[in-house]
Amino acid sequence: MKRILFILVVIFNFNCYSQSVQDVFKYRVVYELTYQPDSTDTNSIKSESMILYLGDKISRFSSLGTVVGDSLMKNRDRSNKDMAAFARLRSQIPKTNFDYYIYKKIPEDKLSYIRKIAKDNFRVVEDLPTFDWKIQPETKEIGGYKTQKATTRFAGRDYTAWFTSEIPFLDGPYKFNGLPGLIMEISDEKNHYSFVLTKFQKLQEPILFKFVPKDYLLTEKEELQSINEDYNRNPFAALERQGITLGFKPGQKEKMLEEHKEDLKKKNNPIELE
Repeated sequence: MKRILFILVVIFNFNCYSQSVQDVFKYRVVYELTYQPDSTDTNSIKSESMILYLGDKISRFSSLGTVVGDSLMKNRDRSNKDMAAFARLRSQIPKTNFDYYIYKKIPEDKLSYIRKIAKDNFRVVEDLPTFDWKIQPETKEIGGYKTQKATTRFAGRDYTAWFTSEIPFLDGPYKFNGLPGLIMEISDEKNHYSFVLTKFQKLQEPILFKFVPKDYLLTEKEELQSINEDYNRNPFAALERQGITLGFKPGQKEKMLEEHKEDLKKKNNPIELE
């Protein structure tokens, strides 16, 4: 009997994580993210545009660079094998340090974190974070909206947010959610990560969206971290194991690998510390 129950649970979970999800994105929110990748160097501060799409059932968050890059690569002329043409296409893709997608409510009441490493698209399913928001009496106007202050702690950082009930979406950038209105600004106490809303718009032509779970390799958070660390140790070896070969001049690969390792040392300040 126990074995039968176990099999039923496995089948139920498989169905929950394998069924496609459809929605229509009706709103687009643009945030400017200012962040400090090297915690020891204030001169390392950078900024990127981040995009939050809002639908009736789900939302999708990512960097603008990831959205543009994926769109260009998806619609490229695959019959054109010219490397110069491919290089020109790559040059049009905005650089990003945040090559992931975050889907809230896929599956329902959960969160899907999507990350591409080499040729593989990985998916980690997490519980949708439940934030212990403490709403404060302070208010201020942001972009013509009345906002209210709220504070919380998440993944090793203390955050201050400003939200508006005039835009009734219980959502925000990254994994933040659960306030009685859209988050307009949020930053940690050290200002290492600061999201500021720069545009909120209703789309004239809503975007039909379909999420197909079989397009991704379902894995655990710890396993994805291990895969990412292996890739970062030697990305060229990881690509070669997947059948991707790159042409290098003598000594070029070694030089690029050394530069890559030095660059990684300067990225010691992830948004999630715990």
